[in-house]
Amino acid sequence: MKILEEQMKAQKAGMPYALLTVTETEGTSPCKVGKKMLLLKDGTTFGTVGGGEFERQAIEEAKQAIKDRKSFYKRYAHLPTYEATGLGCTFNTSLFVEVVSPRLQLVVCNGGHVGSAVLHFAKLLHFETTLIDTRSPEQIPDKIALADHFVSCETFETGILETDIPDGAYYICCASTHTQDKSALKGAMQKKFAYVGMLGSIKKTKEMYRQLEEEGITRDLLEQVHTPVGLDIGDPSPEEVAFSILAEILMIKNGGTGKPCRERRH
Repeated sequence: MKILEEQMKAQKAGMPYALLTVTETEGTSPCKVGKKMLLLKDGTTFGTVGGGEFERQAIEEAKQAIKDRKSFYKRYAHLPTYEATGLGCTFNTSLFVEVVSPRLQLVVCNGGHVGSAVLHFAKLLHFETTLIDTRSPEQIPDKIALADHFVSCETFETGILETDIPDGAYYICCASTHTQDKSALKGAMQKKFAYVGMLGSIKKTKEMYRQLEEEGITRDLLEQVHTPVGLDIGDPSPEEVAFSILAEILMIKNGGTGKPCRERRH
């Protein structure tokens, strides 16, 4: 039951994990068919598949599987070389390691020209998307159709705070007015985010930050905001802005540099 509870927590938090299950054993084995272990991305474990050197090896390989986002099945032939002669147990164990990588959560504040384009491209990249908008569903049915979830709200701040958004989500503030962007940014700053990006000029941002600091948002948080949002690809159309925003998000997620691949050093 504990493993199931922690799986549900990881799923809700958007945290990748691996579930290790013993499927077969031979010999004098501490492992039992059906035994399970949950391994979270941060290395935390729940349960056991047998303990000892075998389990440590399985955990290390499962950690790599989480990074690679690939499940695997493996048969382990175990000879305990760390034991004195005649004292160890020789056994074979088969494990199925199932890797679960929840879809990245993308929250788009306002389904305008840029927001709609972001939602369109995000679907191709397999994000799970939430559109938050101050307009009623009847006004923007075509925008709502682009998202997995829709939230109608009075203000973007309340829309974000009253919605069950997993930790580690990516937020894009692209509303039609500076006041609305400020509301969206204030809401996002009160969440555990992986990324917050906002459209707008440097001049607009300075004044907005001043006001938000007066309202209790710390400078450390504000300095994590990506604004003007996106990678620099010139003076583009809304579709190109959306493309540059998602490129920036993927760069940060994957630890990239944003430089041309031909400039990589091998």
